[in-house]
Amino acid sequence: MTSIFTVSVDSVEGSTLRGRVHVINPDVPSVPQEAGFPLSLLVDAWWHLDNGFLHNEDSSEGGGGERYPFTEEQGKAITAGMRLKDEFWKLYELILGKRIRVTKDGYLLADDGKTVLEPRRKAKDVYELDGGNGYDGISHYVMTSGNAEEFSHCAADIVVSYDISPYRNVPHLSEATLENPGELDVWDGLELGEDYSFAEIPYAEIVVTVSDAGYLEHMVAGMRWDTTMTGHVC
Repeated sequence: MTSIFTVSVDSVEGSTLRGRVHVINPDVPSVPQEAGFPLSLLVDAWWHLDNGFLHNEDSSEGGGGERYPFTEEQGKAITAGMRLKDEFWKLYELILGKRIRVTKDGYLLADDGKTVLEPRRKAKDVYELDGGNGYDGISHYVMTSGNAEEFSHCAADIVVSYDISPYRNVPHLSEATLENPGELDVWDGLELGEDYSFAEIPYAEIVVTVSDAGYLEHMVAGMRWDTTMTGHVC
C-alpha cells in the first residue's frame, strides 16, 4: 500500500507529543482532524518498532527517509517493556482486524497453528471476516474486520487533545486553518508532476496529549517514518 504521510516526532514531554505530518501523497488532500488519526499513528509506530521495521535511511538526495535514534534491537526491547503493550495489540486489531489461525479448509486452530479447536467450527461461522487470508509459515489464516465504533470510543478516551497548525509550504494557503476542512487541499496549485524535495512538501505541525504517558513510551524525538494510517478502520 502506498504511503500517505510522513510523520516526524519533534519532542515527547510527559503525556504530550509534538511533531509534523507531511502530506506526501497528493491523493490525500490534508491531515485528518479526527482523534483516531494521532492514535493510529501511535499504533503504527509501535507496530514498526515491534517488528524491527524502523531504521535510519539515507536522505541526502532530498527525500524524507526514516529516522530512529536507536537500534532495531533497542526498539524491540522498548515495545516489549511497555506498560501498555497489551493495549496496543488491542488497538492494532481494532484498526486492521485480527489474524485468525485456520486449517486449509477454514477450521479454527489454536494459537500454535496446529491444534484444531473443539468443537470443530469454521472461522466464517464465528467471526465477521474481511476477505483477507494467507499463510505465514505457521498456518493458514483469515482476517476479521476492524471495529470502527470501538476504535472511535478508544480514541475519545485516550486522546485528550489534538491540535493542528496552519499548513506550511503551501503558498496559496499560507495562513490556512481548518475551518472548512472539506474544501482544503494542500496540493492545490502545486505541480503534481514536479519532483519536490522533502523540505518543500506541504506539512502541518501537530500537538497530541494523551490520557496516560504510557501511550508514548515508544515515541522519541528524532524518529520519522512513512505511514498509510489515516485514522480510518479497515
